[in-house]
Amino acid sequence: MVSEMLLFIECESSSVEGCLKELREKAKILESMPGSIEKAKIELSFGAFMEIKIALSIDPTKKADKYIVAEHTSGKDIIERLQEKIRKKIKNTEIVDFTFGTYTMPITRRKYAVGIAVVNRPQGKGNLENLSIEERRAILGKALELFGWNPKALNISEIARLFNVSRDSIYNDIEQILKERG
Repeated sequence: MVSEMLLFIECESSSVEGCLKELREKAKILESMPGSIEKAKIELSFGAFMEIKIALSIDPTKKADKYIVAEHTSGKDIIERLQEKIRKKIKNTEIVDFTFGTYTMPITRRKYAVGIAVVNRPQGKGNLENLSIEERRAILGKALELFGWNPKALNISEIARLFNVSRDSIYNDIEQILKERG
């Protein structure tokens, strides 16, 4: 019996850019490790130093390309721009965990947004079009959970396109998920 492996990554820097650069370097270890990330926990803190702590549980019996996506923006419209940067990098992936935070520099008043996502890209499955209804609903259920069970937070047209189904199918899936949730 093969048990899951634990991996801890910790980064700290006096700058947002420095901390994310260190995280990207340390995350390269995932490329050479077998398995799929099953669980993840991300902690992000700001202060005199920015600190990132990530705990990963990896199942070595499953196959997936594993990534940690780490992006930041500053200036105006930081949340929207951060979302767009991350969205481009997580296409066709399974999101295991994600977080974001904002920080305003005390003296300069420059505002930063930082987003981190832990993702798997399943090997052998190129897209989401061939999933069963149960698999599709499991993914939608996770998305709803992550957005506080608020279906208005989801882009139904984009989700329907990704799964190659009608918008009505997605609406029915969401209705069923929320009904089963109770």
